[in-house]
Formats: sequence, C-alpha cells, structure tokens
Amino acid sequence: MNNLLNFKSFFKFLSRNKTFTSINVFGLSVSLMFVILILVYVNQGLSTDRFQKNADTIYAIANENNIGSAWRIAERLAKDYPEFEKMCPLVNYSEYGIFIGDKKYKADLLMVDTTFFTMFTFPLVQGDPNTVLEAKNHAVISESFAKRIFSDRDPMGQYIKVNDSVSVMVNGIMKDIKNSTIPYSDIVFKIDNVHFFNESLDSEHGYNAMGVQAFFQTVPGSNIQAKQEEIAEYLKTFFWVYERNIFQKVIFVPLTEIYFSKLQATTYMNQNSWTFVVIFMFIGILILIFAVINYINLTVAQTGSRAKEMATRRLLGSSRSELFFRLIIESTIVCTVSFFIGLLLAFAVLPFANDLLQVTIDLKGFFNLSNSLIVIGVILLVGLISGLLPAIIISNSKPIDIVRGGFRTKTKMVFSKIFITFQNVITIMLLAASLTMILQINHMIKAPLGYNTTNMLYVPTYQFESREKVNTFVNETRQLASVNRVAYSQGVPFNRGNNWTLVYEERNISFQVLRADTTFFNMLGLEIIHKNNVDGNQMYFSEQAMRELNLPIDATEVKLWENETTFIAGVVRDFQLLNISYGIKPILVVIEKEEDIHPWNVLIETQGDPFIARDQVKEVYERISQLEFTGQYTEQQVEESYTDQQRMAKLVIIFAIIAIVISLLGLLAMSTYFIQQRSREVAVRKVFGSSNSQVLIRLISTFMSYVGIAFIIATPVAWYVMNKWIADYPYRISLYPWIFITAGLFCLIVAFITVFYQSYQAANSNPVNNVKTE
Repeated sequence: MNNLLNFKSFFKFLSRNKTFTSINVFGLSVSLMFVILILVYVNQGLSTDRFQKNADTIYAIANENNIGSAWRIAERLAKDYPEFEKMCPLVNYSEYGIFIGDKKYKADLLMVDTTFFTMFTFPLVQGDPNTVLEAKNHAVISESFAKRIFSDRDPMGQYIKVNDSVSVMVNGIMKDIKNSTIPYSDIVFKIDNVHFFNESLDSEHGYNAMGVQAFFQTVPGSNIQAKQEEIAEYLKTFFWVYERNIFQKVIFVPLTEIYFSKLQATTYMNQNSWTFVVIFMFIGILILIFAVINYINLTVAQTGSRAKEMATRRLLGSSRSELFFRLIIESTIVCTVSFFIGLLLAFAVLPFANDLLQVTIDLKGFFNLSNSLIVIGVILLVGLISGLLPAIIISNSKPIDIVRGGFRTKTKMVFSKIFITFQNVITIMLLAASLTMILQINHMIKAPLGYNTTNMLYVPTYQFESREKVNTFVNETRQLASVNRVAYSQGVPFNRGNNWTLVYEERNISFQVLRADTTFFNMLGLEIIHKNNVDGNQMYFSEQAMRELNLPIDATEVKLWENETTFIAGVVRDFQLLNISYGIKPILVVIEKEEDIHPWNVLIETQGDPFIARDQVKEVYERISQLEFTGQYTEQQVEESYTDQQRMAKLVIIFAIIAIVISLLGLLAMSTYFIQQRSREVAVRKVFGSSNSQVLIRLISTFMSYVGIAFIIATPVAWYVMNKWIADYPYRISLYPWIFITAGLFCLIVAFITVFYQSYQAANSNPVNNVKTE
C-alpha cells in the first residue's frame, strides 16, 4: 500500500518532462473548462422551473404551431372544466417607458392575474401572495428594481406611472425571477389593465388569438392532456381560429417542458433549443476526447522510460494490479489538477460564455452537494479513461521485454497513428463546418429582399405618450441634414406588420398587412407591376396574394369579407418579409393619408454617414421621449435575425480553434518524441548515402500521411452533415469542393509547420553523434 501511495517518482517524472506535462495539463484544463460550462449550462436548462412547488400541475395551452392563446379562452376553459383549479394569463412588455415622479425610466412589465403568486413560486420579500394584487392598481416590483430605482427609500406605497391611463401603487416586493420560462420582470401588475396597452388582448375582445400566455393549474390527480381532443372540439364552437380550422389541436405543455419545447411561445418567454444544447455537449465532449487522446498518446509514447521504473517495482515485489491502480491514480491526479485550473478558466471566460449563449450561467450556485458528486464522478471517469490504456500496456509488460528494449519497439507507433489521424478527422470536419456556416449565413444576410434596405432606419413609436409627440419627433427629424425622408407606418417588412386571417372560397388565407403613407411606399422602392384607378385608401396586393386568391393580375376588386367589396389599387412585385428564410408570403400594403395612420413606427431614410445620421436622430428621439433610443437600420435587423445561426457558427469556430491548438500541441510533442526515437535510423540512412533533403522528406511525409488519411475519412462525413444542415434553408449555398479542400490544406499546413523544425534538425544532424548516443 505504501508503494501504491508513494508518488515521488511520478512527480519527478513530470518535472523532468515539462513539455509533455504542460501539453497534457493545458489540453485537459481547457477541455474541462468547456465540460464545466456545459454541465452548468445543461443543468440550468434541465432544472428550469423545477423549483416551482406546483410544477407538476401547471400547464401552458398551445396549438400545433405555437405556445399561446387568448385571455378570454383561459377564462372560459377555467370556468367550464373542473380539472382546472386556477388559471393565470400573462402579457409582458420589455423596456417600457415609465415615470416615477418626474423621472422617466425603462422597465420590464408583466401583467398577470391575481393567482400569479399562489400558482407560481416566486417568493415575496414584502407582501401577502393572496392579496398583493388584490386591487387593479396594485403592483409588485422586483428586488433589483427596488434597489436600482428607490435605493434606500421604502418603495412600498409609491406610485409608478406606466402610461397616460395606468398608474400603479407598489404593494409588494419579490425576489428576482430566475431560472424560469417566465422572463425576469421589474413590475408585475394586474392584466385588467391590458386594454390600455393593446385593446385586442382584453378578455372581451374576440379577435386576438395568440397574444397571451395562458397558464392553468390542474386539480391534483386529474389528466388534462387526455382531454386535449375534447377541448379542441369545444373551442370550435366559439373560437374563430378553431372554427376556421386555422388551428386544429389543443396541446397542454407542462411548465417544466416549455424551456426546451419545439413549440415557440408567441410572446417573449425564456426558451432554448435542445438541438443547440446537444451539439454544444457533443462538440465539448469531442474536445475532451482530444485532450484525453493527447494524454494517452504522450503517456504511451513515454512508456519506455516509465516501464523501466515499473519493471523495477515488479522486481521489488509490486503486483500487476498495484501497478495498474498506481497508473490510474496518477492520471486522476493530473485530471484533478487540470479540473481546478479549468474551473479558474471557466470563471475567467464566464462573461463571454454568457454573451454567446444568451443566458446567465450561475457557476457559484452550481456546486451544491449533489452536483459536486457529479463533478467528482466526471474527474474520476476522465482519470480512468486517460490512464486505462497506458496502465494496461505498462502493467502487462514483461520485465524481460523492457530490459531487451522490445517493449518500446512494439508500442511506439501503433496507437499514435490512430489517435493523430482521429484528431485530424475531427479538426477537418469542424473547419469545414465553420466555413460552410459562415458562407451560408453571409449568403442569407446579403440576399436581395425585394425592397430598398440601404440607410433605412426603423424607429418604434409606441412608447411615445401621444400622437402629438410622434409628430414633433417626425417634424424635427425631417429638419436634419442627414435625413432624406420620413414615413409613418404600422409595421415594416422586417417585423411583418399586422395579420389578417380570413376564409376565402372555403380556404383559410393569412395576409400580412402593412399600413403606411405614400412616402413609405416610395422609400422602399416597391415595384408596381399593375395599377388600377381607385379613390380613397389604396390597397395594393402582392403577386403571392393574387395567386392565393386565384385572381388575374388585372383584377380590380375582391370580396375578402362577406357582403363587402375590397377594391384593388394595384399589384406589387413580391418582396420578402422578415428575412430570406421566411419565404414569400401574401402581403397587403394599405396606403393611407399621413394623418389617418396610428403609427407603430416611423421609417427614416438617412443620407451621408449612417452612424452620424443615427446619432442625430437618437438625440432628437431621446430629447422628446425621455427614453433610450432603440432604432435600428434594416440591414442590422436582418443580420440580427440570424443570431441563433451566428451563435452556432461562433461556437463551432471556437471549438475548431481549440481542437487545432490541442491537436497541434499533441502533434508537436509526438513528432519531437518520435524523431528522437528515429535518430539512429536517420544516422544509418545518411551513412548509406541519403541526402539531408531525402531524410527530411521521409520524416515529414510520415506525419503528412496521417492528415491525408484523415482528409479522405473526414470529407464525405463533413459533406453529408453540412448538406443536411443547409437543406433546412430555402435560400442556400452549394457545398463547393474548395470548402473541404481548404479545411484539409489548413490542417496539412499546420501539421507541416509543426513537424518541420524537428525534422529539419534531425535531417541535418551529425550521424556520428546519433550513433554514439544510441
């Protein structure tokens, strides 16, 4: 046992082989940093809302497309189905302008029912969950908001002016909402006020179908999911989207499944893609495998020197099992040290990781008792895997083979060839994936959208207190030298405007509707391909809209609603809503007089330097509204619409770089070792007439061949995977051969540079010295 626990010789070995030790510790530390971040990230995702006391009985209502519904539906179902104990509709607004006294702030708003604090487990610092939202003007603020706005003052009883019609009184303070699908909110107040923000969301309104998140708490022991078909049939009797078969299914999604649900919430909720998490985990594990391979590779390569020590221990009485466990413990020690270095690295890169993943990773909060046991298990597993192969090889060796030198001959290249080739396969695949993703994303960002996107600055106006303030902003903006034109509108192509869904010739047709003035139409450069003479408000139909209606291009009227004729002012060429991935949809552009439009936004065409223009518009906006400017250029909006794809590409690029660095260091160490081992062969070849260049080519080509084999293996696999990925995009690139050739050449060049110096020194060495050394 004393022999087993005496590691003095192991630490001496590490100190004598600083290069190999550094490479092993670096590779394991970086890879374990990723493993730590992945563990915490996945754990947070899987534990979302599981702290809720009623988590097992809370559901959100959804259809086959989205999670969302209407307030009046929630009320009706809660009344008519005894399986429901409580219901709570939710509506949220982010960064909404509010007043406290004469000061203006931005706050995240959440409107809920009085049941909110009894259904959900969001602890109150002050206030009673049963009565805190009893009155229509009662509100609860978050702890962070209270500290940020009220500082040392007592916020209880203070009034907050949310808009011209709504003032609420602080009646409670809650702990910040964390680790929930329900987003963080500064102010929570009653949904009875929602008609002051959007009349269509009110419980009395019959048209809005998806603007509210409706949560239900079921009676314990009931099975509401078994009644989904029955409820869908029931909704057909009075809810228009089911009457018209726009939606056909009712789905009750458990609260704990919303975060990773494939169904997207129609209003802002915290959700994530399970596919993204799986890819993140998979690539992270690959990086860990890289580091483990380096450890195994370098340890096996050095078995000659370690085997002599182990042979001596065998002769002094140690058993094979003792040697085996000793080597496993040694690898576990290295892994443990690497883990703590990796943990420090994880804390160092945490801000970058939070930004990339769009979450707040709580590293400190992760290390409770159960999670610490998981971490210990990971360390032991990595230590076992890393040390297993070297332990088997060394502990099973015969002392006589070690003395004769045959042991080194048998082991020196077998495993290394496989491992180096595998590392290059993965590296080439990651590089090819990175190139493909970058090209595809740029291809979509630069895709023609069918309208003018250059210098188009979108500025939302819904937060202005009145139309007069909007007019003041527009009039002052028009005076700026950097502004060419300004238009009023309800929506722009990027945010798709409003939606009209109707039954036409017994078919459901969904139109996106943009209401705007003539300036808007001209600024975007929408192309009219046919025009009719129509008085009053003019309604232009896109080509796709005419196709959906089965109308000829020269049609002058259509009955969209029973007993009501709609005149067609003309037909505009199809243009793209949102981004190129959204596909061509039927669109109606309604041209109205400027004074008749209730604008959701203004569209500003700037000239000259776009950054200077934006700053000038921003100054006018913030002076008049007293709010932070949120305007964006259309090109910026389009680029940001691919955030998920860009996030994935960044992740793959980061992992590709790490993979290259780890494999490069491993190759550097291995090439140094094997060239040293082949010094006698080099000397003999030079004695028998081989030139320096011939020896150099022979040494380098050995390692280049591994990259060549890896390229042959990696290319078809990478092509298949990336072909499946781009197939999801209607507007996509071709998988050009140069993408894979570039990835292969890059690995080849890196490998060449890595092994060239050692090979050059060996090729130009004096053979006499090498023979003497051997």
